[in-house]
Amino acid sequence: MTSVLTVRQKAWMVFFIGTGDGQLIKLAVDKNYHTTCPKVLYTAADDQQMFPKIHLDQVDRKHVYVAFGNQMKRVRVSKCSTYTTVEQCWSAQDPQCVWCNSNQSCTFEDDCKDSDWVSIPDTFQPKMVSYQLVKNSTGPIKLNIQTHLTVSQVPSKFACQFSGPSTKLCSRSGIPPQFPQCTCILRNGTLPAEGLHVTIEIRLWKVNLTEKLKITICSDITGSPSSVLCQRCINSGCGWSNSGCSWANEGVRNAGVCQTIESEMNVSRPEIFSISPSVVSVYGRNHAVLSGHNLSNVTRVRIQMDKTCSPQESPVWNNTGVSLTFHIPSSNIKSLVKVCVLLPDDSCHGNSKITYNSSPSCTKLEPSSTWSSGKRNITLTGSHLEFVEGVIHSHTPQEVRYPRNSIFQELTYETPAAGITEGTFTSSVSLKVANKTVVCSTSFTYYPDPEFISFTSTMTGNNVRITLQKKADKLEMTKEELFVWGLQDEKQYPCLMREKGTSNETEFFVCEIQSTSDTEFQHLMLQYGNKTVRLGHPSLLHQVLLILRILLILCVPIVLVLICRWLKKLTTETNKI
Repeated sequence: MTSVLTVRQKAWMVFFIGTGDGQLIKLAVDKNYHTTCPKVLYTAADDQQMFPKIHLDQVDRKHVYVAFGNQMKRVRVSKCSTYTTVEQCWSAQDPQCVWCNSNQSCTFEDDCKDSDWVSIPDTFQPKMVSYQLVKNSTGPIKLNIQTHLTVSQVPSKFACQFSGPSTKLCSRSGIPPQFPQCTCILRNGTLPAEGLHVTIEIRLWKVNLTEKLKITICSDITGSPSSVLCQRCINSGCGWSNSGCSWANEGVRNAGVCQTIESEMNVSRPEIFSISPSVVSVYGRNHAVLSGHNLSNVTRVRIQMDKTCSPQESPVWNNTGVSLTFHIPSSNIKSLVKVCVLLPDDSCHGNSKITYNSSPSCTKLEPSSTWSSGKRNITLTGSHLEFVEGVIHSHTPQEVRYPRNSIFQELTYETPAAGITEGTFTSSVSLKVANKTVVCSTSFTYYPDPEFISFTSTMTGNNVRITLQKKADKLEMTKEELFVWGLQDEKQYPCLMREKGTSNETEFFVCEIQSTSDTEFQHLMLQYGNKTVRLGHPSLLHQVLLILRILLILCVPIVLVLICRWLKKLTTETNKI
């Protein structure tokens, strides 16, 4: 954390937090110090650190100014307009957003003028609508509905309509609805053993909310005490006590009590020793390996950033009891998250951690070209390249090239072949990171394979020195990319590469075959990338044509000089006349 700005919004405190890895995070805290799930408003490129000051726009109070590197960015404080329903607007848990009744949209409060609006309450609530089943020893069963809303003014017309298998679900002697509550006294005074499906339609102004419930007799929710049974009991509108599930007015309604209940399964408690990898990009990672003890009964892996945020769960496979495989899901924020493993009764065990970091980026390819046959070693430069699982070229999108080496800022891989495409063409490069692809900002060119012309060999001491000629091209082949063997009676003699040079329209490579009695090699075997070429001495006709070409190249300058002298002499004689 490098910078903080705090803004008061009714009963909430809203924090805007700048980080050292370039994130602008929004976090809302209620009067009980309960936080909502953090949201990322902006992420700077290349993890540039946010400067110490964040400034609120004093004109509209809907933007903040953040600085990083050599830039100043104006960022909107909320993304209200992205939520298209009242449920989405409320679930965003953003105290700066309201659902405007007149235009039926999620917006800032001061943009909802001359109209009623609804928003989240003053304290954090996990659901917009909650319910309780209440029953006294001799009284009827009551279904109490509670809406968790803040409104611009108490609605004059607030209505709740209950419907079920029977049209006469509620007794007429029930309590009339009064915002934010309404009650249904069950007409029959009891519930069927299989439970009862109930639909509740709540209306205030133009806002319509629909909740579908299944209510059952609380004492019928039975089983060995466990966190799962406790959660099921409370989610059914009942209360939890030492004796098990009971009516809401007879037990505890706080779901936090369920976390203190130990699993009653007759299995050994799982332990987590390590997770590999434990540092991933925000896109997650496929095929992560979790190692530990007593893992045989584990069904899922749970990943949770904060108690407020909904956890993500991944199924497991290849479970050996001491290790298992799972997918690490993506995240919208760079942070440290907690990991535990789930048993069949949904109890979670272990306390490990995974760090979400920035996504990879690539800025340079070297060399920036390859030959058509492919398998040229390419060095890719960028950031966070250790998270890359594969490289993809646009002309072969189904072929993933796996990195040979990968560190923070460099990655090496081998190019795919050009396929059926002939000649010169450009192919874009993307990085495969889990189930996402990141497009590189630089292009890549395919050229025809290099064309080798001829070679000569001379004896130098006990070694044979070979000079290999190649037609000049744009591939910029290095001497480290070319491997040469001399062939004599089908026996191979490795030729150690010494140097590379250029002359006129050709390139030449020089290598030496050490400690050999053979002074003349009729053929060479050349290898580069995925291609092997056999090169022999040129034919007599080829040699004659080559000599004539050389003589022509040498003679042309002499002829030009003679012509120039003759023209000069002719001009002088003409001037005399």
